[in-house]
Amino acid sequence: MRTTALLVMAVWAGLTILPGTAQEPALPSEAPFEAGETLRYAVSWRSFPAGHAQLRLSREDSPQQRWQVTAQAQSTGYVSNLYKVEDEFQSTFRNPSFCSAGIRKDIHEGDRHREVTIQFDAARQLALLEDRDKAADAPPKQERFPIPECVQDILSALYYARAQPLEIGQSFEFPLNDGQETIRIRAEVQALEEVQTEIGSFQAFRVEPDVFSGNLFSGKGRLFVWFAADAGRIPVQLRAQTGFGTIEASLTAVERWDSAP
Repeated sequence: MRTTALLVMAVWAGLTILPGTAQEPALPSEAPFEAGETLRYAVSWRSFPAGHAQLRLSREDSPQQRWQVTAQAQSTGYVSNLYKVEDEFQSTFRNPSFCSAGIRKDIHEGDRHREVTIQFDAARQLALLEDRDKAADAPPKQERFPIPECVQDILSALYYARAQPLEIGQSFEFPLNDGQETIRIRAEVQALEEVQTEIGSFQAFRVEPDVFSGNLFSGKGRLFVWFAADAGRIPVQLRAQTGFGTIEASLTAVERWDSAP
């Protein structure tokens, strides 16, 4: 059960680019977010409080000034007693294209402790995977997979999505790599709805990416993401309907401080 990946997709799924394009896509001259933005969420499972998650965005202090987003998910209470989750993911993506350069995952789930690194080599069009079991004295698993010149990971996808216009009735497709073969995800912008959160009410676009039925997750289910219908496109609510219950994440705080050089 890919618990962390599901939690991450339930909090950070989004739309990106058409797969297989040789050139990087044109983007707005200014991103709708800034370094120093932190988004916090309360996560529930089957209506029970299940944990907390957050996204923290920064910029590298380097000539490339690539974006970095750090995602943390932590289970709490009853759910933590059943299956403790304490994970941290960090994605690095290029400026201004938003194409992923790689993602690192530090995964603590139950008795498991894994460290997974995926590097995307755009020049050679390869994804390079290293998967280390921190609880075992064994060499890491290493694999490589072909990718398009511009590919997304499960975190960078959101930030590309937030830089795009969303229109009801439109569908988008994008290449996603999570350490296996690159998969093609289709997402639909379905409706404009009012969403209530702990910090207020938002008009938001409801988007459904087809990540189940063998695309990213083998089981049946549905994933919905609500993006605020304003210039910032913050994901304000997320819901994954799965065979083991509904996971929902709701925005609880938006914090900003300027960390740009």
